[in-house]
Amino acid sequence: MNRRKRVHFFCSAVWVAFLLTACPLNSKESEQIRVLFENENRETSLSGFQKEGVIYVSLEAFANLFGVRFFLNPQNKKVVLRVGSRAVKVTALNPFVVVDDAAYQMPFATEEVDGKIYVPLALFLETVGGLFSAELDFQQSSNVLRVRRSEFNITGVEVEEKLNGYLIRFITTKDFKASDVALSINRKWLNVTLYGGSLDSVRIASESRTGIVEKIMPFQFEKSAQISFLLNSDIADPKAFVDRGEVLVSLRSSKKMDTAELPSLKEDRKRWFIDRIIIDPGHGGKHPGAIGPSGTKEKAITLDIAKRLQRLLQQNLNVDVLLTREDDTFIGLKERTQFANASGGKLFVSIHANGNTNKNARGFSIWFLGIAKTQDALEVAEKENSVIEFEESTDVYREFQNAAHILNANAQSSYLKESQELARIVNESFKKMTKIPPWENGVYQAGFYVLIGAAMPSILVETAFLSNPYEERLLKTRSFRQKLAEVLYESIRLFKEKYEKDMG
Repeated sequence: MNRRKRVHFFCSAVWVAFLLTACPLNSKESEQIRVLFENENRETSLSGFQKEGVIYVSLEAFANLFGVRFFLNPQNKKVVLRVGSRAVKVTALNPFVVVDDAAYQMPFATEEVDGKIYVPLALFLETVGGLFSAELDFQQSSNVLRVRRSEFNITGVEVEEKLNGYLIRFITTKDFKASDVALSINRKWLNVTLYGGSLDSVRIASESRTGIVEKIMPFQFEKSAQISFLLNSDIADPKAFVDRGEVLVSLRSSKKMDTAELPSLKEDRKRWFIDRIIIDPGHGGKHPGAIGPSGTKEKAITLDIAKRLQRLLQQNLNVDVLLTREDDTFIGLKERTQFANASGGKLFVSIHANGNTNKNARGFSIWFLGIAKTQDALEVAEKENSVIEFEESTDVYREFQNAAHILNANAQSSYLKESQELARIVNESFKKMTKIPPWENGVYQAGFYVLIGAAMPSILVETAFLSNPYEERLLKTRSFRQKLAEVLYESIRLFKEKYEKDMG
């Protein structure tokens, strides 16, 4: 791990022994840590507490301080931080920090307070501080964390080999837009230009070469940065994608696969098989969802179907199945796909029951992410998206309301085609296995917030109309909910079989 970042703290056995005897066990004293951004002339603070002489801070607050992506799974009390391409995993009341697949043990375990995970700051920085694009210096004696950010907003380049090509990952401290990235190819030179980019030419030029890349040449211009890659083989159709904290360029290789590579290729492909499925029971907690004429709540129906589907998948497909909620808990829309991504999900299915002011409306419908093309589709999306009104802050959804954002999310998704295919299969299974008719065309696209950002094939299923008295009576029966679970199980089985076969 990179140890160039300076982190100062005291953790000797004598010091720890003294603190343990001098401080009452389990006592907590509130602390305010001053955070000084030395080269930005600004200051903020982190709230925390001191226990047994060790200062703890909220991991979520720490992540927000550095603009790091933060994913919390309240069910198993785990947090995943995405620092560039690296995944940092932390569990409540556990001393281990997992960076990618490597585990590091801190002398003290994390703490949990009011559902939030707190880390011993000095020890946490000693473990993972080198991952951040800044020098971090925490002086516990004065409760000051000094931060010296890099003057560059492009801090690293990584090249990863994939099944059908390569992925170039630019680690950034700036959130670039898709319009800021330009690609060009001149003979075997791939030129990537980032408008508004600034880079450390010496560091970028010294990055290790991998596979297809023979040479890296960085250039800093007045208003942009260009990184040129000399490639040792031809590529086809390079594409650029942007995400928080990184810019990705995918390269498809045109060379034929050596037969000697096939055994390792087959082994590598196993990582892309659908071996972990995320089921999302819609609504929950303070948001009941649609309510039927006799008082049936959507949140109870969706949870029951999800648990039945989970059992079928685990018993018959030998896959790991996780639920975004396992009880009557409110989970924000964005948290659901964040949990799916952080958990390494390969498929995401959000389960709902429809509602309409017209009590005669009936039928199932299957949805994938896109721009709503009819007024009815827009109204369904607005109904499901209204859940955000129950969240503490709706600021994160502001950009979601822009049609251009949804189009961009669609364009960046590598799984749009697969999501459409999954929706088609579920639609056909509903027709064959139930007597519920499709609601008009059956398959739709709309801007469902819960689907935005899912890095996997993803759909939303409206099983039937709770607002329709007949369909409400059906949804209230265990036999019908079991039938719906069987429909979804069979659809996923068929899709998994086809998807993995297409992978070779």
